[in-house]
Amino acid sequence: MLLILGALVSLSGCSKPDTKASLTDYQQRLTRVLQLDNVDIQAATLPPLPRPGELRQPLPDIRLDLRDAWASRECGLDQLIGERNSGLGRVFQPSMQLHYELRLLARLQQCDQQDISPELQQQISSWQHEKQQSIAVALSNMLLADDTLHRQWQVNNLRIIPGDGIGLVPASSALENLIYLTTLIKQQQWQQAAELDIEQSLAALYQHDFPAKLQGSLRYSAAWFSQFNPQLLAIAPDSLCPNGRSTEQLTILTTVFSKFFIGKVQAHLAELTRYHNELWPLITRLYQDTAIYPALQQRYQQPAAQLQQQLMLHVQWWQQLNKQCPAGLTPG
Repeated sequence: MLLILGALVSLSGCSKPDTKASLTDYQQRLTRVLQLDNVDIQAATLPPLPRPGELRQPLPDIRLDLRDAWASRECGLDQLIGERNSGLGRVFQPSMQLHYELRLLARLQQCDQQDISPELQQQISSWQHEKQQSIAVALSNMLLADDTLHRQWQVNNLRIIPGDGIGLVPASSALENLIYLTTLIKQQQWQQAAELDIEQSLAALYQHDFPAKLQGSLRYSAAWFSQFNPQLLAIAPDSLCPNGRSTEQLTILTTVFSKFFIGKVQAHLAELTRYHNELWPLITRLYQDTAIYPALQQRYQQPAAQLQQQLMLHVQWWQQLNKQCPAGLTPG
């Protein structure tokens, strides 16, 4: 047991510092040199998202009698109908349900263009109309009730590791594919929409959780500057260099600034800004007409704006220090 515990401790010690760890390190150094109170940074508490089951809407089913099912073989509908009536079909996840509905609409469209019996032709037209009316519900269910997507948007303790943007490209591609899917659905391009691999996009998001990590980093960073800045801004920069003379305290501060703020913190914040500028427009395009869009703004847009405002105040303090004292600070 002791060996196992030792191995776990060793493994945890090898983990790379994320946004919180980087800011905490910077905070501890400033706190020591400026003799500040230790501030326990806490990200703002947000209301949880509704559970996926609360957001999922019932989807109307096509009901067929025996004659309909028999006639449907003329254009290959029987296989899709059998799939929906199977045990797996009755418990489709929202993404699988949407893919099924799209394949059904694509098949109905093909059937409508074939030389089939007048009786089936009339039934096909009726089914098409019904499914076209309900496809928006299937799309909404996927966006709001899919477990992988819900995981990205709910409040979490995941954060990005500085310098590690490996999940950005897969996340961007996945969101762009889902946006393209919504476009095809609006255009009623059923065949093309049915050929898109929804599960592959969701798997890319699940593998890296990059949007989830981004919102965790944005929210913590915004909270850090908002809660730490008041202590720093309360210090008059010229008090750190009496009579304009350099001190040991000032010398240590310049090292903290160049090595830890410029070299690590500000570099990472620039990454977060770049990630946000790439992902947020995609999230907006995908979710702006949904019920959870205001919650997504709270998780991405608002902390990103707050972070920029507070970061500017933080930098201005350093600029005043450099102006009023012989600090010799450079942007690095």
